[in-house]
Amino acid sequence: MSTERRDRWAELDDPEAVASAARRLQQLSNAPAERAARQRFLDLLAPGAGEHALDVGAGTGEISLDLLRRLQPGGTVTALDPARGLLEIAARQARNAGLDQALQLDTGDARALPYSDGQFDLALCHWVLLHVANPAEVLQEMIRVVRPGGRVMCVEVDWATLTIHPGDPDVTRRIVEANVERQVDGRMGRQLAPLFRRAGLADVRVEPIVDVDADGDTDGWLALVESRLPIAVEAGAISHREAGQWWQEIEQAVRDREYFFSVTQFAVVGAVIS
Repeated sequence: MSTERRDRWAELDDPEAVASAARRLQQLSNAPAERAARQRFLDLLAPGAGEHALDVGAGTGEISLDLLRRLQPGGTVTALDPARGLLEIAARQARNAGLDQALQLDTGDARALPYSDGQFDLALCHWVLLHVANPAEVLQEMIRVVRPGGRVMCVEVDWATLTIHPGDPDVTRRIVEANVERQVDGRMGRQLAPLFRRAGLADVRVEPIVDVDADGDTDGWLALVESRLPIAVEAGAISHREAGQWWQEIEQAVRDREYFFSVTQFAVVGAVIS
């Protein structure tokens, strides 16, 4: 029996699971801090008009579409994800934005990309490597399909950097740790730069991006924070009573404008050498 560690994002075959994942992805993607983060890491990637890009683990397509807008005129994006249901949502969004002719949607495994060597000018993945047991395997595949001189970027959150105020510090710590352990590797962000250098990429650059919510944005990070509580309870990290008390304090802090949340993700880009 395989002992490979897996998490909830490893397989999304059930329609109900796909629908739930799509809601979470779109909710978080539309959070103001995350929209700003996308612009920052795309600035670092520096896509140019007419280039051809690969978005690995594209999900519902928000990043693919932002990337595609920067590649016009003449550029294309191939969006790959293992979940066909998520890509169907991406297809609808592309049609609504009038970008569907320049977007190709493929189902597939990031560890064995169904593309030829050097097919793309750049490749990007966002919050993918923390969900796989061997991230180097995915990165090597991304390098393989990008031409010499092209760019590869990975963006990964480091859940251990999550901060929140107020709340009992010990309870908060246990909630954060339960969330970190829910991923295959919830500390992936801090490992990206060494991973890129080991893979032989040149001109490796790192952009730390701190997502901040000081207002209690109910459609973004605050909803994610609330969703962490049952996870921590189920993991035995906190009790139902501790969860209730902690969340009451957070809700009151939002009303009193005393709330603060932050988490750091790292965007790392490198150039493929021949």
